[in-house]
Amino acid sequence: MPLPSASLLDTVPGTAARAHFRSRSFLAHRGERPRTLWLIEEGWASGYKLLRDGRRHISRFYIPGDLCDPSWLAADGVDQLVVSITPIKAIALDRARIETRLHSDPAFSGRWALEGFARLRAQSEWLVTLGCKSATERLSQLICELFCRLAASDRVEEDRCEFPLSQQDMADFTGMTPVHVCRTLKELKEHGLIELRRRRLRVLDFDRLAKLCGFECAYLAAEAAGPLPRLAAAA
Repeated sequence: MPLPSASLLDTVPGTAARAHFRSRSFLAHRGERPRTLWLIEEGWASGYKLLRDGRRHISRFYIPGDLCDPSWLAADGVDQLVVSITPIKAIALDRARIETRLHSDPAFSGRWALEGFARLRAQSEWLVTLGCKSATERLSQLICELFCRLAASDRVEEDRCEFPLSQQDMADFTGMTPVHVCRTLKELKEHGLIELRRRRLRVLDFDRLAKLCGFECAYLAAEAAGPLPRLAAAA
């Protein structure tokens, strides 16, 4: 079952405001308190923190169907930068209206909580992956997870999907170096597990790839609590 955010597109009024971002545009700056949340229709983005010496750690990739970001409602300010990887088309959701709805609509609040629980489960899984698994397992886990999330949003056709991540992006998420990512991708290709060319990914043998890294998609799932009421879009 897809993450709750993957089904939110069907709950937004057709008159909702849309926004377009170019590649490498900021969707959020660290420390700000956004008045708008973004429901991504097209494109990819990353959420990351920069260390004092310029090193970067990416903690999340946002893909079509994702909400950017539910955690903003629970914090005084954004705790990381969110930057588009590709051009993005997104639906603007008014923060104040969402907060009002959360206090008045139990069904809406329950669905929102499921989104948070699903993300906590994913973060817990990645704590184990980054702390205990090998480089090959980490990169395989990332590919499996993104492939499943894209499939949940109907973005996979004949085992192929968009995959615009650079080797630096993958390295900054998995704690590897770009050189190590390049070498590991080559190994996965040589073993007949994936094809990756021109920003397109083909998973040739998902079962073997998942077995290689011990991937189980259950941590991405969250049981739906019935249809979500229509969201309040930004004017």
